[in-house]
Amino acid sequence: MDLMVDYTPNLRGEIKIPPNKSQSFRALIFACLAEGTSKIIGPAVSNDWMLGTEAMEMFGASVEPHANNEWEVNGVGGNLNVPEDVLRCGNSGIILRFFTALAACCKGHTVLTGDHSLRHIRPMQPLLDAINHLGGWAISTKDDGYAPIVVRGRLGGGQAKIDGADSQPVSAILIASALADAPTELVVTNPGEKPWIGVTLDWLDRVGVEYSNDNFQTYRICGGNKWSGFEYPVPLDWSAALYPIVAAILTPDSEVRVPCMDMEDSQGDKMVMDVLKSMGADIQADGDCIIARSSKLTGREIDCNDFIDQLPLLAVVGAAAEGQTTLTNAAICRGKECDRIAAMHQTLSAMGADIEERPDGLVIRKSILSGAKLSSYHDHRMVMTMAVAGLIANGATIIQHADCVKKTFPHFPEQMARIGADIRKA
Repeated sequence: MDLMVDYTPNLRGEIKIPPNKSQSFRALIFACLAEGTSKIIGPAVSNDWMLGTEAMEMFGASVEPHANNEWEVNGVGGNLNVPEDVLRCGNSGIILRFFTALAACCKGHTVLTGDHSLRHIRPMQPLLDAINHLGGWAISTKDDGYAPIVVRGRLGGGQAKIDGADSQPVSAILIASALADAPTELVVTNPGEKPWIGVTLDWLDRVGVEYSNDNFQTYRICGGNKWSGFEYPVPLDWSAALYPIVAAILTPDSEVRVPCMDMEDSQGDKMVMDVLKSMGADIQADGDCIIARSSKLTGREIDCNDFIDQLPLLAVVGAAAEGQTTLTNAAICRGKECDRIAAMHQTLSAMGADIEERPDGLVIRKSILSGAKLSSYHDHRMVMTMAVAGLIANGATIIQHADCVKKTFPHFPEQMARIGADIRKA
């Protein structure tokens, strides 16, 4: 599927945001590890979700869908089976990282692999080294630090050190350490993406795992934990909400409402709201509803590490803002579904932006954008970012191979069209 986007003023109305993918996966994992039955209400169901449920069933859990997107999970009580087949992780870094660590809690061997980006872009060596230091055994089959991965348990506990620039390996070890045979001390160098670690720690609190956290640098986790099943309604996704919010801010004569947002959610992308306000954005909260209106913005320097997934969107904001916007502390963006720093430099350059690529980010100056034919890079966030850019560009923008948007926002084109965006299948 290709998408065509044209310049659109006057976005109006209310948009429906999908559930949070990361919270959905944490709910799935903790429910599958629990004793007894759990109910997950309204998770983000996608190809990634189905791969995750398939993998957890190979670990021994039972995951059943019911009406109204409610899922019943019968957990393994912390006693994971050795999978009978290879765990196929698709394009999901969270499945690869989290399930590699869970595999270290099994006594036998587990093999995990995924698509080209997992096998060549998503580094695994820090996680593999930590597993090996904690009594497990984990290798990259090509000996290059990428999938395919082979893991053997059990995780015994002890002490390990891990690079924390990417939060997923840290979260993975924190969860697996709750099942280890003995307590674990995890020392994190270069801790980054701290809000995402906070989401994982919230889940450890939810199920009653005892741990300590010293400034996101040293964790101590008790092993051998058990917890009971639970009921969890998945909150809506702040990351997905930012695309229509920014679209309303950047397009003329627009006012968009985004209802049912959880103001207490610890997801770091919610912080982008404050960044946008500091640049001059007219954003208000009416209870659990966010209202965004057309605004004139001023560029600034932005440390992106707490909301790393939003570097692409903030680059588009920078192109619309007066003066210069500098995005920093985002080198980890180079190891996502694509190299998002390089991809945004290429994308906005193709649209006529005054943009400079740096090792850890981008510098963008106010620009008049023109429509262009763009590659999606098979990255869902790039598709949504390009669509927002297309709404403020002169002429049509074509986004090729945009199906990947279904990973986190399955009905993104339809929902954007609902508020008046000129977006359609090409």
